Amino acid sequence: MDNYLDTLKTRLNDSAYEYRRDAFLAFLRAPVRDYKESPTVKDYVEIGKREVEALVYQDASSSQLSTATREDGEDAALYGLNFSVGKVQPGVIITDMRGAMEEHLETLRAKVFDKFGDDKIEFLINSAWQNGYFIEVADGATAQVDIHVEWDSRISYALKNVVIVGRDANLRLFEHDMSTGQGDGVHGKTIYFIMGQGSKVEFNYLQEKEKTTTDITYVKSFQDRYSAFNIYHINYGSAKVLFSNESQQAGDYSDFRVNGISFSAGTQKMDIRDSSFQLGIGSTSDIQVRGVVSGQSVTIHRGNVDLEEVAKKSSGFYDSKILLLSKEGYANSKPGLMIKNNDTRSKHASAISSLDEEQVFYLRSRGIPAGEAKSMVAEGFIASVADRASHPRFRSAVERFVKELDINA
Repeated sequence: MDNYLDTLKTRLNDSAYEYRRDAFLAFLRAPVRDYKESPTVKDYVEIGKREVEALVYQDASSSQLSTATREDGEDAALYGLNFSVGKVQPGVIITDMRGAMEEHLETLRAKVFDKFGDDKIEFLINSAWQNGYFIEVADGATAQVDIHVEWDSRISYALKNVVIVGRDANLRLFEHDMSTGQGDGVHGKTIYFIMGQGSKVEFNYLQEKEKTTTDITYVKSFQDRYSAFNIYHINYGSAKVLFSNESQQAGDYSDFRVNGISFSAGTQKMDIRDSSFQLGIGSTSDIQVRGVVSGQSVTIHRGNVDLEEVAKKSSGFYDSKILLLSKEGYANSKPGLMIKNNDTRSKHASAISSLDEEQVFYLRSRGIPAGEAKSMVAEGFIASVADRASHPRFRSAVERFVKELDINA
């Protein structure tokens, strides 16, 4: 890493150079944790020297996106990494980040390039990204965008995705991340939502890559007054998953809602983080996360509800439940409340349990085979989260993953 700044000056010396440099300096300044996360576990998902160097030094220049901007209502596609998007409505700009740096550089400088993240690896991705998608929805516009991303499992690279939603605009975004080939590539990305006053976003995120890769994802929403961000996320693939979703609710009366599901099997390791940081008066957050663990896999759910001193009359809730389907699986949950004023409502809940044998016995007594009965119990366990989703592809993915569960693992 000693010569990485030289790498920036050569391979990544573009219009975002100063942003990349400052993000990398933040990475260098960020302390390295030297204590165990629990008495038995040092790291639930290890991001070590190999992963760090893979992110910053691998060259994905052969897998770049196109730079075509579409505003004409025609079908649009971002090629190379096999990005594709659906029909583009009037008032919506979709391009890649390289194109955005040519056509929308002042917008990026004003709204994005002052945001480096909060986590050491997030800093690194914000320094090392090579491309990504850029979406801008004009004030008052309404848009629905479906994005399909196919990563190459053999290649390591980082992406930066930016979504800007104007005042009183509405966006429904679906992103489906898959991978091709067999390899142990390290894939890192940040997805930043910059939301104007009164804007609304529904983000459906589905990750089901090959279970040989490492997936590191940071989703961050920056919310203005009266904005509403609603995210549904599923993490199913990859050997190691670090998924972080956080709201920055600076605007008064902003609303943040999370419905997340994780499925881990085999020897997968997943670290799922959902947190709210509330600065606005009357802001609300409601985080609901469910996990299913089978085989010898490991899953941790963690999240903080941070109600700052100025966030009067605000509320924050965090609820995590994990279902263990095997004796060899391991799960943990680490919720936290940081309440800095006494004019708020907040609570958290956390539960880890095995299959309820009484429920299974009841279903079997009605003639339902044991395996099917266990699947029905597991499906009921995550139904409280899945049933809230309105996107048909999100709901069908949940149904498919439940059917593929290794109940006897």
